[in-house]
Amino acid sequence: MIRSFLSILTTVLLISLLAGCKKDDASTNSDQFTDNLKLGTGMSASTFTITGETSTFVGTPNNMIYWRLESADDMAGSAVTIKIEKNSGGTYTTAGSFPFTNPQSYGHIMMSAFLWSTTGSYRATGILSATNKIVATANFTVN
Repeated sequence: MIRSFLSILTTVLLISLLAGCKKDDASTNSDQFTDNLKLGTGMSASTFTITGETSTFVGTPNNMIYWRLESADDMAGSAVTIKIEKNSGGTYTTAGSFPFTNPQSYGHIMMSAFLWSTTGSYRATGILSATNKIVATANFTVN
């Protein structure tokens, strides 16, 4: 009985291993990346994730706002600009701009942070500086 169980377990593990190594595995396709910008109160660089993901930041001055920009297309080492626009009754005006140098010559994800100390409603826009391509936007509020 134990020998039969071990045989079945070995077969299942072998099938799982082979299925995970298929050439058309979704983890190797660029289709898995989407254009999006996430904001939060922290980040985990080792897992490329934003922690405390939120659109509302409380307390001023000096809110550190962490961001994660994901591009469906390879960023190809392009620097990234995070443009901040203030929302006043549905009209957006530029309130600030933060340029970031890309530490890699390839990849779909970049993360960093900027300091913001003014209350209000805003829109953050992630832009690939090399091509001036708008990748994604995210609305946020500072109370």
